[in-house]
Amino acid sequence: MKRMRSNGMAVQVVVAVVLALVGAWAFAQSAGNPETELKTAMAHAGYAAKADALNGVHLHLHHVLNCIVGPQDKLFDAAAGYPCKDQGTGVLPALMGKMDQQYYEAALIAQIASQGIASNNLQEAKAAAHVAALILQDATMAK
Repeated sequence: MKRMRSNGMAVQVVVAVVLALVGAWAFAQSAGNPETELKTAMAHAGYAAKADALNGVHLHLHHVLNCIVGPQDKLFDAAAGYPCKDQGTGVLPALMGKMDQQYYEAALIAQIASQGIASNNLQEAKAAAHVAALILQDATMAK
């Protein structure tokens, strides 16, 4: 009887370890790949810079912002769409622990995209998109 309890305890420990490993793997997968999200954001910054109408610039800048900040951030706008949905949880959350140059560039991009979204001037909004695209290009090439 004593032997069965120890075997039962061993099985419980093994199950607990397996569940912990699966949980850690799932968390790592949900963090996604910030490189992929940066590339998607860069594409949308380019679309915004080339848009002919203010609503097109704003839409793609929202996509940039959403990819950078992720769905848990107060700046995230679900109504604008999230082209990075299956790529991760946002660049800033993925890089939070690093606090390196790439993190600070991403934070700057979020500010620039927000300023472009807030602008009612087509040329100002497009300029913000262009600057965001340049910084994103630098951020993606840095790795």
